[in-house]
Parts: sequence; structure tokens; C-alpha cells
Amino acid sequence: MRPCLYPALLFSLLTASGCASNPSPGQSDVAAAIASIDNQSAFDMDIYLRRETGVARLGFAPGMQVTRFRLTPPLIAGSTTLRFQARPVHGGGPRVSEPFPVHPGDTLTWVIPPP
Repeated sequence: MRPCLYPALLFSLLTASGCASNPSPGQSDVAAAIASIDNQSAFDMDIYLRRETGVARLGFAPGMQVTRFRLTPPLIAGSTTLRFQARPVHGGGPRVSEPFPVHPGDTLTWVIPPP
């Protein structure tokens, strides 16, 4: 690459990154729902979101802890109710929650009881 192209390349990279924007924290939080998973089991669990359109992994919930997951608008779009599924990390049968009605801004709390 020629030396005169370096300033032009640097300028284009800097101006392109300046066009990106992030929504303000308050704005994005309103559109999202929160899942609060109270894992009272001694087993670590992988948590999944079950909707009419399929299943999405939310993340990891350690045993004997409360874990919160942000349910972004694409995760809850088109769903009026959803369920959570907890799968023990080291094997065992999955547990499925009761149906939860969901709307943007909601906090959904599911307690996973000990076995």
C-alpha cells in the first residue's frame, strides 16, 4: 500500500465508526423484558426460552443463585406467552416453567425448586 493511502484509510475508518449509534440505556431497557431465574437447586442449569416459534438459549444459571437475563425485543416479538426450560449442565431431566404472559418492560420470575 502506498504511504499516501494510509491517511485516507484512517480517515474513512474514523468517520465510519462515528456513524454508529447506541440507544440510550433507558430507551432500550423499556423495550426489553427481564427474566429473573431463582435456581434453588444445587445443580447448575442452562436456561432456554421456549416460544411458539422455537427455542433460544438464554444462558447459564448457577445453582443456589438468582440470575437475570435481558429478553430483547426480538426474543419476545410475536409471543404473547412463553415458557422457560432449565436443563441441568451435567445431565438429568429438563424442567419447564408454567406459561408466562410477556410484554415489553415486564419482569418474569421463575423459581426452580430443589429436586
